[in-house]
Amino acid sequence: MFATEGPACSGALAQRCKGFLTPLVATSTLLCGETAPIVEGSEKLDLIEERLRAIEGICDYPFADMAELCLVLDIVIPPKFMVPDFDKYKGTTFPKNHLKMYCWKMGAYSRDEKFLMHFFQQSLARAVVTWYTNLEASRIRSWKYLMDAFIKQYQYNTGMAHDRTQL
Repeated sequence: MFATEGPACSGALAQRCKGFLTPLVATSTLLCGETAPIVEGSEKLDLIEERLRAIEGICDYPFADMAELCLVLDIVIPPKFMVPDFDKYKGTTFPKNHLKMYCWKMGAYSRDEKFLMHFFQQSLARAVVTWYTNLEASRIRSWKYLMDAFIKQYQYNTGMAHDRTQL
């Protein structure tokens, strides 16, 4: 885009200014106070995508490999599997009772430890989900390790008085 383009600069004026035309570079202010030229077309799309990645912090994660995010790798989920409706564990009841209920609902898949470990997160709520997501995969090698870690984490509930549903 040139300074003399548009309806105001046509005809004789454009001919007189022809040697003095300079490109206009419009700028936009970025988040950190930097300015960047406004570009058009696919360059603009690339610039937007780059800024979005910077805002989302994609490159700032200390882990770039999805395997580092997963507690259980190489899980095979049957095509027609539907996650059962679980009573969500919120950290206020007996952990062993929750494990029993979970195992009863997942009984058909009890021979697949990876499957049990992966879907255990679906039976958790609130801060317990945070506990689960912060588990280190290197320490949780099997369903038994996960059950032991869960019971150890929430064992303080075993000394509490029973409520009506637990009796």
